[in-house]
Amino acid sequence: MSIPFFLKKYWIPLLFFAAGLFFQLVVLPSSYPPTHYEVLKLGRNASVEEVTKAYEQLSQNWLSKSGRPTVADFIKIRYAFELLSNPLLKKYYDQFGFDEQQDVLVSIKEQYRNEEDYTKVKLPLLNTPSSDSAIDAFNILTREELMSGTDKEKPLLVQVYSNWSPRCAQFSDSWKRIASLLDGVADTGMIEVSDFAAYDADKNFPKQLYHAGLPALVAYPPSCRSSDCSMRYQGELSVDAVVDWTSTYVLGLPRILYYSKETLMSKFFANVAYNKVKILFFSSTGERAAPYLRQLALKYSDYAAFANILWTEEDSQFWWNSLKVESGPAFVILKGGAVDPVVYHGLPSRSEVVKLIEEHRRQELPQLRSDTATQLGCDAKGHSRAGFDTLVWYCVIVAGRPSSELTKMREFVRSTREKLTGYSGADQIENPGLVNDAAITPAAVAFKDNRLTFAWLDGDVQKKLCLFYLNPEDAEGACGPRYGDYELPRVFIVRFQRRTKEEEENLKKRTKQSAMQSLLQEGGNSASQLVAKYNGTQEADEVVKWISQIIKDGDTQTIPFFDQKAPDFEPEESNRAWASGTRIVRSAGSGLVQKMKSVISLVSDFARGPWVGPALFLCACITYGWISLKSTTPSSQPTNSGQGNTRRENDKKAKKTERKKAKSGSTDKPVSITDEEPKDAVNLLSSGSDSE
Repeated sequence: MSIPFFLKKYWIPLLFFAAGLFFQLVVLPSSYPPTHYEVLKLGRNASVEEVTKAYEQLSQNWLSKSGRPTVADFIKIRYAFELLSNPLLKKYYDQFGFDEQQDVLVSIKEQYRNEEDYTKVKLPLLNTPSSDSAIDAFNILTREELMSGTDKEKPLLVQVYSNWSPRCAQFSDSWKRIASLLDGVADTGMIEVSDFAAYDADKNFPKQLYHAGLPALVAYPPSCRSSDCSMRYQGELSVDAVVDWTSTYVLGLPRILYYSKETLMSKFFANVAYNKVKILFFSSTGERAAPYLRQLALKYSDYAAFANILWTEEDSQFWWNSLKVESGPAFVILKGGAVDPVVYHGLPSRSEVVKLIEEHRRQELPQLRSDTATQLGCDAKGHSRAGFDTLVWYCVIVAGRPSSELTKMREFVRSTREKLTGYSGADQIENPGLVNDAAITPAAVAFKDNRLTFAWLDGDVQKKLCLFYLNPEDAEGACGPRYGDYELPRVFIVRFQRRTKEEEENLKKRTKQSAMQSLLQEGGNSASQLVAKYNGTQEADEVVKWISQIIKDGDTQTIPFFDQKAPDFEPEESNRAWASGTRIVRSAGSGLVQKMKSVISLVSDFARGPWVGPALFLCACITYGWISLKSTTPSSQPTNSGQGNTRRENDKKAKKTERKKAKSGSTDKPVSITDEEPKDAVNLLSSGSDSE
């Protein structure tokens, strides 16, 4: 079936015309339903007296049987009368289009759906507020305070409210809870709707903010108090939903996910970096983590991983047997290995949580990595924990690839460190004389003076440094990538030695005289390193004696200074698979979800514009006129045009032929041996020639 010529020719203007017709007849009426003034057959912004008079005239017609309205019509008219006869409700309806009691209208219609007599409808329909009623508002912002008075370094969540709004009154308790949860993370405030409208009047803030009624929530990112970067909340008005939206899309904080007893091991522990402390929050309600906890999760993400667990009676025995958790809420810190978990029952305060995390953010045996080496005193470019004046210090390191064997060796080295303290869990020995065995006194004294440190090294990530400390024979099974199941962590001690002040001054004088020495000295080690490997049994007493002998020899013997430069630490990647969400504070409109919501909002705002339909009709007229004008414009004679095109094509072909001949050195004249005499030709005369 062929397409008619008219449709084929004018399909573009017909498409514009159909779209404009659809917008005017379907989209626009749905976007702008009949106002309550139209229900009462009044013009827009009619006075309260006109509203009352119009309702009385309509009610007079209901006295006759022929003029009796249906129940649905009566409810519409009565609702419009009660809304517009109240000066306060009418004021906000006229200014902002507020009609938040539409749900009342819908419920009443549903209630009297099968009723046929309108007189059975109970009146009044609305509980109209009075002008002197006020909600329990706090932290109220004026227009000037919103523009310049608030702390712009923090994000700001604003509730646009009105005293007359029943929904604002119902939301009051939830708002207090939201403000308390966001305290210290983001600022909150309340602003009256008329002040907010005046604040954004000159900035064309979208009126669609008010279509859902009050309260309306608007968020401002840091260093922004303009509508251009504001973000409006369009979800459910619940504490959990609002706080999660603010934390995720305004603050950019990671979510702390929930895990069950079945998924905790496979999806949390398996995806968390080996060196991180595991922190578990047990909740009996299932609420999302508070914003300050999510902020702590971001702050300590290089050291710890966080998880939420829903505590139930059915799983109580499992959690007690595995983690000693009696009930929720609870706060558990796991430091790996044989170390008992730290369990805190109840809801600790914010300061207590920060103190616990700060105290236990590292494992019992700290990891030697780029951000801890200097602090531990195990970096040749740094200095001892005992201070800058210390010339010799030591670091006991267990190196290996993450495995069960490394875990056992770490526990062994940790128990060795506890042996030096004189009592488990302490970091210092009060009196070295209390140590009975004189063979361990040098190690105990060095440990007390912070000249001895214990740490572990990831031989997979830090393979260069691991191979620097261990020769290839000892490094097998401890350093570099795996080539099988063979795992053998190694324990060794590194002796660090700094130059004396006199040696430093002499070295500076020599480097000034030699440019090459100056370049070699630049970026080199500040301390010499001497490594000794432990090859004994895994007994704490034996290791302590070995360490003491190393320290005794290292402190008493003169050892030359080694200038060999140690490899730099490899940067450790932060594994944050336990968290979802953003990592940095976002500006408004960033993020895929937020951008999609913004696009939907813009399309919705665009669809409500009454100018869209006329614009589509105008496009239809313009395209129709352009096509008609193009089809009626006389064109040049086809014969002449055809001859002209043929001539042009012939000229082009002739030019191409000439260019080809010019490149090949040929002409139109045929080549012949008699045309030109070769340059080096010689005329050979025969023997019978007359020239003889």
